[in-house]
Amino acid sequence: MEKNSEISVIMSVYNSEKYLDQSIQSILDQSSRDFEFIIVNDASTDRSLEIIKKYQKRDERIILLNNEKNIGLTKSLNEALNEAKGSYIARQDADDVSLPERLGKQYRLLEKTKNVFLCGTSGIDIDEKGNILRDNGRVIVGCEKVKKRLRKGNCIIHSSIMFRNHGFTYRDKFRYSQDYDFYLNLLTKGLKLDNLEEKLIEYRTVPSNTCTLKKNKQVLFAKKARTFYRQRIKTGKDKYGEFDPLEILGMEGNDPKKVFLELNMEIHLKGKDPNSARRVLFEYKKLESVSYIDSLPYSICIGFPSVYKVYRRFCYGD
Repeated sequence: MEKNSEISVIMSVYNSEKYLDQSIQSILDQSSRDFEFIIVNDASTDRSLEIIKKYQKRDERIILLNNEKNIGLTKSLNEALNEAKGSYIARQDADDVSLPERLGKQYRLLEKTKNVFLCGTSGIDIDEKGNILRDNGRVIVGCEKVKKRLRKGNCIIHSSIMFRNHGFTYRDKFRYSQDYDFYLNLLTKGLKLDNLEEKLIEYRTVPSNTCTLKKNKQVLFAKKARTFYRQRIKTGKDKYGEFDPLEILGMEGNDPKKVFLELNMEIHLKGKDPNSARRVLFEYKKLESVSYIDSLPYSICIGFPSVYKVYRRFCYGD
């Protein structure tokens, strides 16, 4: 690495023994050597801690933070950020793989382009065995284009980012989509975000029985992030302090789509968007498992006559 610049790579690990060797090694094999590697073991119950300690003995750049209790990804990343001493922060997920030139190319971009605060990279989706699932194609490049796209949805791969270490952390209540909320907060502060077009990260997609439920929670947290962003743009502050994440994290049961649609509609109503709420209600109607009279509290429709009228027709045949 040129000069004496320093990078802090941060990783949170929870029961990731299956892919952890490959992920850690991909960082240690970077062509740029001047970095510290902060790994948070978030109370794993598998061999993850043993694997991390094995690499720590081999490479003094590894700093291990060991949580006695599981606190989740967001808080674990903040622990690592508070420990980081580098001028730049680079993220790495415990099941992803960074290609050898990743850190060097991102570092050179940020050193050269002083007005860019954060940059991600393009990536390739891989499966459990490392086989390529799909090429993500060309990522959105250019600060203004990235800003425009982020207002509608996430366009930066979390595990690929590097950003300047100016003391920013993730907001704890965002158990999911914490990266998206982080990016939108940076935009609010007038900072510029960009992507490198090169594919420098392999992003692992692993099937899970809880995949649908998790995805629904991610979508709802992302919607909250956008809502808070619009509030900050309009008034200079948001209502994060009033936000109770349990209204989303409480999504459980045999029909996650039903719960997702219920919460999604409630968010639209609270956001005074009855037209969107009405569209969600039509989707809700299609679910065979729904008991319309009992499952969807009509109280959330009060104050929105058009939605309440639709709700009454579906529930009672009015």
